[in-house]
Amino acid sequence: MIEPSILLNELALILYVIAAICYGASLVLLAPKAPSTNNTSLLLWARVALVSAILLQLAATGSWCVLTHLSPFASKYGTLAVMAWTLAILLLFFDLRLRLRALGAAASPIVILFLVLGLLNTNSPLAKNRMIETQVVSLHVMTIVAGIALFVLAFACACLYLLQNRLLKARRVAGPFRLLPPLATLDRAAYLSVAYGLPLLTLGLALGVAYIFYLHTSPLLWLADPHNLAAFLTWFLYAFYLLARLAFGWRGIRLQYVLVAGLPFLLILYLLPSPTHHFPQ
Repeated sequence: MIEPSILLNELALILYVIAAICYGASLVLLAPKAPSTNNTSLLLWARVALVSAILLQLAATGSWCVLTHLSPFASKYGTLAVMAWTLAILLLFFDLRLRLRALGAAASPIVILFLVLGLLNTNSPLAKNRMIETQVVSLHVMTIVAGIALFVLAFACACLYLLQNRLLKARRVAGPFRLLPPLATLDRAAYLSVAYGLPLLTLGLALGVAYIFYLHTSPLLWLADPHNLAAFLTWFLYAFYLLARLAFGWRGIRLQYVLVAGLPFLLILYLLPSPTHHFPQ
């Protein structure tokens, strides 16, 4: 494994941890009645650390590609690192666009988890088959990675929604919980995540199917792959979320539970073995 890439990702991991701490501390130290209510520098430090980590990961991926002449998706290490990087970019966008510091506190640990898993797989085998280097396959993987990252953010928003809803019903919204975003803001952020994530997943799946037919590989073998079946089940779950909201008029808690149920589907999608996604040398 190439040392510069690992070193840069390890530095990025440290900065992600700093960002997570600052996001979490801002909920406590900037809460009403807290002694340090005027201390707004925590959010600035969180964002600076997050942006710096994103840039370090960009450099890490670039050094990997230059030194190995391979796509970052040629190994588990690279794929998981790109997943963390993509999620961090989306988290930064949502934070700056919707002022969701609570989402930063909830989702930044997930960014850390993905990057830690990637660093634990630095010795994973490399796929040097030319198939993985094609633009179609790279776009196929990148769109699916981006879609999954958006679904992870939707899961985080749904969890915050359910927490905020429960606190409001119990009339226990106090301290740092008073800085949780309004339910409407969390619902909108979750909806936007799925609204953008589902087309990306659709494009990724369509590219995969088209490439299978281009290679004249048996479609039955592809359809029998449990990994691919899980991908389509995931697609149907999030399509149902949009259908339930836009066609059936669902609102509130029921929709959030659909998004919470999406996380096991995403985990299954990652963990299931896939005979059609092996790229031997």
